[in-house]
Amino acid sequence: MQGMSRSNGEGVREQAQSSISRMSDTAHQAVNRASEVAHQTADRLSARGEEWMSSGNEWMESTRVYVREHPVAAVGMAIAAGYLLSRILSRD
Repeated sequence: MQGMSRSNGEGVREQAQSSISRMSDTAHQAVNRASEVAHQTADRLSARGEEWMSSGNEWMESTRVYVREHPVAAVGMAIAAGYLLSRILSRD
């Protein structure tokens, strides 16, 4: 009888080890997938940030060119923008 319970105990232990191994493999796969998605997302965001920086630099350069070519109009727009901003911010 004792031999039979030892055999059952070994079977249960083997099943438990097998289940733990499968769960561990599944967890590792999930972590690997999450890591891959995170890296892909970071790469896309980095590329998007570079695009935004580039377009911001282009916008600044075109603004500089406009101000050089039309200094009076640029000053007039700055005064108008400042006036509008002060009106918006001074509302109570």
